[in-house]
Amino acid sequence: MYPTPEAIEDYQQILLQWSNTNARDYPWRHNRTPYRTAVAELMLRRTKADQVVPVFEAFLIAWPTLKSAALANPEEVQRVLYPLGLAWRARNMLDFFRDANDRFGGELPLDVEVLRTLPGVGDYVGAAIVCFADRQSEPLIDTNVVRVLGRIFGLRTDGEARRRADMRLLAQRSVYKPEPAAYHYGLLDFAARVCVARTPHCEKCPFAQGFRCTYYQSLLADVALKETQNTSGG
Repeated sequence: MYPTPEAIEDYQQILLQWSNTNARDYPWRHNRTPYRTAVAELMLRRTKADQVVPVFEAFLIAWPTLKSAALANPEEVQRVLYPLGLAWRARNMLDFFRDANDRFGGELPLDVEVLRTLPGVGDYVGAAIVCFADRQSEPLIDTNVVRVLGRIFGLRTDGEARRRADMRLLAQRSVYKPEPAAYHYGLLDFAARVCVARTPHCEKCPFAQGFRCTYYQSLLADVALKETQNTSGG
């Protein structure tokens, strides 16, 4: 059954309450200009956040504005980004900065559809820029978001779950519109610290402990079934 508005509101409040005392702190979460946010999101793709911190800070010291990044020496950009690996990243970021600077005069537009026309910007990066830099309630949908929402509300997370209509609708309706940035940071932190991919820490999860997580309830049901089978077999 698709979650009710009441269930979604309950989920939002629990997540935000958890985030109040468990949020991670990263430099790109402060002074969230469109440019700084874009730099962070382009670096964070396929890379752990802790690894990005020193590179993000070094990059912004070298190129503090979109215009300066657009005029950067490609070899110097590659040198700064080298610790992150993925050689294509430097080329992608330079293409993004140059195209954005040429088209918009050094100021990134806060329109998700326009941002998606820039090199290297897909659904997630475009939504992240307008959400974090402009507090727009655009849903962010990646494997982490799919995992948390799918487990809590009992939606399938296999295959291309982030592209399925039910998951995209749930992600959209689950955004806490008064504070979409705080909501998404909380969701990403929760996915990284509690609802991890392989062995989720259900003992630390407020949804599991409050019996509001479908995934956890299924685990309990499996344990109960095995105990019943062992008892009847003995």
